[in-house]
Amino acid sequence: MPTVLIAGATGAVGSALVPALRKDGMKVIPHVRPKTAERHPLGQDKHALIADLTDVAKLDAAMERVQAIVCSVGTMRRRFAAGDTYLSSDYEPVAQLVDSALRMKGAKRYFVLVSALGARSGSGYLGWKFKAEEVVRLSGLPHAILRPSFLDSTKSNSQASDGKQRAPPPLFGSVLRGLGVFPKMKGVSEDLRPIPVEVLCDAIAKLIRKNENQAHVLTGRQLWPLAKALR
Repeated sequence: MPTVLIAGATGAVGSALVPALRKDGMKVIPHVRPKTAERHPLGQDKHALIADLTDVAKLDAAMERVQAIVCSVGTMRRRFAAGDTYLSSDYEPVAQLVDSALRMKGAKRYFVLVSALGARSGSGYLGWKFKAEEVVRLSGLPHAILRPSFLDSTKSNSQASDGKQRAPPPLFGSVLRGLGVFPKMKGVSEDLRPIPVEVLCDAIAKLIRKNENQAHVLTGRQLWPLAKALR
């Protein structure tokens, strides 16, 4: 079983992924920002990497011990007032992790990037998500890029540092699931309908186990079957 570094470990996905991978038998190094460590349970985790990703020495020391990286970092609007931007929240952490992985000798680290449905070349949130994807795609690392739709953390073990659960709009999921009864709309339905965080965690675990380079972006139509196969 591999050792996995999880960046964004205190977010909606990361905080559920840490215990999920450990339950699956993997060793996990949760990355926790120093300011967040003061108020989140993972700040007390004995295996945690408590450092900013700009701390190259600490990041590289952790990277030497892992075989896979999961990056689920993302923008939090409340941090914009403190000076955060799409560049600092959605792009630079990915670039820093990739750079560290490329400095490692021996086997290449497997990189799983949690991006966003609709990421495309351009500006704004989705534009920066696409730029981060490009860093991973062009790195030469074996990787998987995931574009889930709305996240639903209401039934997971997620403990996001902002204290909020991710919940899709009411009835949104039911309507989109209904579309799936039409064969031509099944793929669209699985791409768009909300995906529970625990399902996403299952899919990530399967990808890490397989350790296969994914030449295409994975959306709901691939993520749902991956999770079902694991279960």
